[in-house]
Amino acid sequence: MSYELSEQADHIILRTNEYTLGWSTDSGALIHLQRHDSLNVLGHGPPIAGVDVALGGPANWITSRTFARYLWHRVSVNDDRLVMTIIVGLGPLKIFDHYQIGCETIKRWIEIENVSGDDLRLYGVRLVVPHARVGEPNHCLFEAPGNSVRPRAPLAIAATQDRTILPRRFFAPGLRGGSAFEPAPTQGAGVMALWNDELPLTLLCWYAGDDEAALPYVQGGHEAVSLAYEVAVASWLRSDQRSAVGPQHIALVAQPWPAALAVYRARISLPQPPAAWLRDAILYITDLRQHGGAAGLAEQLPELKALGIDTLCILPWHTVGERPHLIGDLERIDPACGDNAAICQLIEMAHHHGMRVLLDIAMQGCAPDSRYLSEHPEWFVRDDTGAFVINVPTDAPAAARHPGVSLPANGYHFDWTRTDWRLYWQQWVIAQIDRFALDGLRIIAPYQAAPAWIRRPPLRASSGTALMVQALREIIAVRPYLSLLCTLSGPHSAHFAGGWFDYPSHHMLIHLSMRRITPAEWCAYQTDYAELYPAAYRIGFLEMHDTADCNPLADGLRGSRLVQALWTVMLFSGLTPAIWNGQEHADHTVLPRLLALWRHEPVLRHGTVTYQALATAPVEVLTIRRTLGERILTGVVNFNALPSHVLITEPLGNDLLGIFPCSRERRGVGEVVQLAPFGVYCFEG
Repeated sequence: MSYELSEQADHIILRTNEYTLGWSTDSGALIHLQRHDSLNVLGHGPPIAGVDVALGGPANWITSRTFARYLWHRVSVNDDRLVMTIIVGLGPLKIFDHYQIGCETIKRWIEIENVSGDDLRLYGVRLVVPHARVGEPNHCLFEAPGNSVRPRAPLAIAATQDRTILPRRFFAPGLRGGSAFEPAPTQGAGVMALWNDELPLTLLCWYAGDDEAALPYVQGGHEAVSLAYEVAVASWLRSDQRSAVGPQHIALVAQPWPAALAVYRARISLPQPPAAWLRDAILYITDLRQHGGAAGLAEQLPELKALGIDTLCILPWHTVGERPHLIGDLERIDPACGDNAAICQLIEMAHHHGMRVLLDIAMQGCAPDSRYLSEHPEWFVRDDTGAFVINVPTDAPAAARHPGVSLPANGYHFDWTRTDWRLYWQQWVIAQIDRFALDGLRIIAPYQAAPAWIRRPPLRASSGTALMVQALREIIAVRPYLSLLCTLSGPHSAHFAGGWFDYPSHHMLIHLSMRRITPAEWCAYQTDYAELYPAAYRIGFLEMHDTADCNPLADGLRGSRLVQALWTVMLFSGLTPAIWNGQEHADHTVLPRLLALWRHEPVLRHGTVTYQALATAPVEVLTIRRTLGERILTGVVNFNALPSHVLITEPLGNDLLGIFPCSRERRGVGEVVQLAPFGVYCFEG
């Protein structure tokens, strides 16, 4: 690859066939990025560091005490790959900031070298793309699909965000763990973007590391935002040792939003394809304890089959703590769940009814009264003082303190860097698969493993996340027929799972019911989400085993008219439905008809999606059209507590649901349809 390098007093410029890049000779940060036929999108603000590191504690960021110092640079070309390396001094560290520059994307990773004479504890790394903006500020928009960020957020709103202050609702309708973003690539895609509604130009950025998750965030400026990722790398760093972190990807795409997401989708790795059966499934998630044991659930199978349910996901039947995913004793069946014979009979009957059976597998931790704490204390995560890590890891980077990592009820975290623990766990899982003729597993995994500070070179304290994935892939290798689903919603799940429970969409659905987002914003959110990865991976739900903790309002809405509206939106949006135990008893009217419609109409499962299909609908009405061949169905949901009127200028057939009243009156060029408060409809055509 040809290039041209020039050095000036305050910056270095590198020109390739596609890009012009510039780095500050003060801080070493990337301050210039443009395609030859476009404008520069970086450096629209005062100088800041492009890399920061926390040493000695999760809040001890080096740049809060000293400056990043550019030292030198070098260019290398290997196998036609051009790499620019900026070397930066950062306190007792030397940072090698690598940029591999391709035709479309720039791959960035860093190496951290300890140049002090002491061993250091690393508590996180921040990778920053400083002061970004695309075109005129008034026409620049910020996007972060698959998070809690409001779609089409104006730059002026994004620029008010501060890493140290909770985001406001006009930027993010809801927060989890004090953040509008999900850790990537475990729980979210990690994509952040800026685009301009007057230019065919989009700046994309994402994090794709396999070893640790990163928590995205934006740091606002006057008329720009810095796009940053706080990587949950935790490690002892010996003197003269180097440690690599990354990669982060950057692309300046000559396309508008969301078409520019095709660049991201073409480069993410999804080695495990969506489960072939998942798109046509209806899942039922339940705890045997709530049925009086396995025999009680077996009696209800005909009722569940009549609802169209064809897949059972059963919470752990071994002994547990205060929560069903806090392990007590893996080798002892909880008497409240029945016994070995009763569970075998349940699964045999489920198979007779044509149902798959998946078992929940908890990977995070155990109850405080578990026998493993006394018999195998070495299997548990400890902090740097040697004390057990309980509930929320405090001595850890931000992504490892997210709610998806914390354990309830004083749970203890397993140490996945321990080979003996992984082997014991794998042997138990395989024994369950074989003994009970399971069809698959539902993996309950944390977004990031809690750091294990006991030294085990060459492993890092944060290596547990990658080793969890390795353990799962090894199980798939010996039982290749298994179907694995996962509660993680990010693309990292596709390393082992053929489907994942869509928590970001779940939270946005609840925000929709509370009018924190509008129907149009839900549609924009789902349009963007569909561009990230195939929709066939995604499972929708309104209640789950953990929503009482992470989103209690969802449980409180059970049986309401709002929930009926949300079920309709979820199914017409194409998410495979998952029902939590008891929801089927709270709604005997709308839910059974919706499930019957999903089961009997392939267009709902496999058809193309057109959001806001009726352009004349008022703002409180959501419309979704599904098309498969010549079959067309249009879902209409009124989120108004009063009747709403829609002027329809194209032919609409009968309402297949027939639940809510609907008056229709010819008027001018079409007809006016009156929708009932919180009414849901499915029109042919």
